[in-house]
Amino acid sequence: MIPKPWLLAYYSSPSMPEITKFDDPVVLVGGGEVDSAVLQRFSHLPLVAADGGANYLRKLGIMPSVVLGDLDSVDDRSFWKNQSKVIEIAEQDTTDFEKCLYSIEAPYFIAVGFTGGQLDHTLASLHVMHKLHRQKKVIVVDSNDAVIVSSDQIDLQLQLDIRVSLFPLGPIQFKSSDGLKYPLDNLTMQSGSFIGTSNCSVQSEVSITPQLNSGCYALILPATELDALIRYMESGAGNVAL
Repeated sequence: MIPKPWLLAYYSSPSMPEITKFDDPVVLVGGGEVDSAVLQRFSHLPLVAADGGANYLRKLGIMPSVVLGDLDSVDDRSFWKNQSKVIEIAEQDTTDFEKCLYSIEAPYFIAVGFTGGQLDHTLASLHVMHKLHRQKKVIVVDSNDAVIVSSDQIDLQLQLDIRVSLFPLGPIQFKSSDGLKYPLDNLTMQSGSFIGTSNCSVQSEVSITPQLNSGCYALILPATELDALIRYMESGAGNVAL
């Protein structure tokens, strides 16, 4: 599969891997804290292990479709040669999470094992989601939270009194909101100035609308609301650039 123009603009390395395409959503498994309940729930979907995530899956007796990354954290590379497709990407300018996203095509990704543990790893995951939010649709989930990154309007179906946190990834101005306890109308957020921690839903339909071309933000919900984010992804909202 020929890499898309945006991909070549990001990564001009002559060792660019062939793009692996899946027709179904893909579950990415990293080397951080993994919620095994998520793996069990989405066992029908293709799994891709990001480097050390392969070690965790092997302990569970789960064989992913692909093991991908620089492979410096994989305990036994030879084991995987006859078990899964192995894609080694040696470049060190990106994380294994980003390597997975730029070398795999899928309708959207559910990513586990990319938060918790080291704070810098969690921040790096947020950085990657921000960097590629126009090209990849990603939900990062752990036992506590489910997170997406967007610069577009987000419409969700939520239960009442659900925590809804917004974290600005740079300055962003919101045009309006519906269904939140603390409205976002004409509100400007910026890290180091003003953020939106622990707002909450007061209606079953929640809408968040930023000003056009205003900026980018992370939406953080309880992990129990993962289904709401999946519905958002599958609705066709937040279409990515080709």
